[in-house]
Amino acid sequence: MDYFNQNKSEIFTLEVDETAKATFLEMSRWTKFLAIIGFVILGLMIAAGIVLGVAMSRSSAMAAAMPGLGSASFIVIYIGFAALYFYPTYALLKYATGIKVALNTNDKLGFNKALVYLKNMFKYMGIMMIIMLCLYGLIIVVAIISAIGKI
Repeated sequence: MDYFNQNKSEIFTLEVDETAKATFLEMSRWTKFLAIIGFVILGLMIAAGIVLGVAMSRSSAMAAAMPGLGSASFIVIYIGFAALYFYPTYALLKYATGIKVALNTNDKLGFNKALVYLKNMFKYMGIMMIIMLCLYGLIIVVAIISAIGKI
C-alpha cells in the first residue's frame, strides 16, 4: 500500500522544465493575441448592434424587411451576444497575463491560478456548446414536426 502512495506523491510533484516553460510562454503570447482580438470583436459587435438599431429605426425599408424586430431589440440581441462572449475572452486574457508572470517569477500559486482561468474558459465554452447543440436539436425536431404537420 505504501508503494501506491509513494507513486501518487511523485506524480503530483511535477516540475515545469525549460521546454515546458518556453511552450507556456509562447502559448501566453498567442492567447493574449486572441484575447485582444476577442475584445476588438466585442467592441465591433456592440457598435454594429447600435448602428444597425439606429439605422433600423430611421429606415422604413429595414423595418419592413424584419417585422417584429424593433431597433431596441436589435441592440439588445447584439449586446447579449457580446455579453456571452465576454467571459471567455476575459478568462483568456487573465490566463495569458497570469501564466507569463508566474513563469517569470516561479510563482506556483500564480501558475495554478492562471491554469484555473484556462480551465474555466474551456468549461464555459463547453457548456455553451452543449446549450447550442440542444437548441439546434430542438429546432430540428420542431422543423420536422412542423413539416409533418403540413403534409
